[in-house]
Formats: sequence, structure tokens, C-alpha cells
Amino acid sequence: MALPHHPFGTELNQATVTEMLAQHTSWEDKYRQLILWGKRLPTFTDAQKQTANQVHGCESAVWFLHQAEGDIHYFAADSNARIVKGLLAIVLACVHGQHGNAIHTLDIDRAFHQAGLAHHLSESRTNGLHAITEFIHQITR
Repeated sequence: MALPHHPFGTELNQATVTEMLAQHTSWEDKYRQLILWGKRLPTFTDAQKQTANQVHGCESAVWFLHQAEGDIHYFAADSNARIVKGLLAIVLACVHGQHGNAIHTLDIDRAFHQAGLAHHLSESRTNGLHAITEFIHQITR
């Protein structure tokens, strides 16, 4: 199955996402940027929203698709919540097109801290990001 196209991890990576968010000084501006990025993610079909593709441990529904070419991993993600889709865009910027070792050593908390978002996320959103990270680690083993 071919993954839906998105720009995260290819045209936009962790460094460019961090740089772009650093240009926004207010949370409202960062929030708007997240929403814009989330809109660029493909919406999954009902067939792609299978239970096997769903991340458990998130308040919002989150689905991931994964494809590997050797030790390079490619992803697509979707959620039923706009802000979560924006957060998924950052996760994809960090992991899409990366080697398994880079994915397994990724410190998602640090990535969100560098992006200036960590202190704006609720405990439940932070727990959801950890569930997403664990899901990614499981499917890339």
C-alpha cells in the first residue's frame, strides 16, 4: 500500500519546523501554524482507519500508516482533532524518512521543547505524544 503524500520529513524536517515555530513569539501564532500544518496532512479513508493502525493512549483518535524500505521508515498519520494533526505533523517531520536508529534515539520531549511547544501542552497531550512515540518504536522494530 502506498502511503498518502505529505511534506513532513521530506520538504519539512525537524530543523525547519523548529526554525519556523521559533519565528512565532505567541502561543496563538504557534497554534495557528500547527493548524495549518495539520491541514496539510492527508485525511485517511475508512479502510486506513483500522484498529491495527490506531494509537491507543491518546484522548483523540490517532492513526498511523508505516512503510519500510530496508531500515528507512516512512509514515503517514491522521487524527480527528485539528491540533493533534498539527502535533502529528511535527512528529512526522522528526521520523519520516529516517533510519530506525534515529527514530529509536529521538527524544520527542526535546523536539517539542526546541519547538517552543512543550510548556503549552497539557499533561494528557504529552501522554498522548508518548503513546505515539511508543507506537512508532513498536512498528519500527
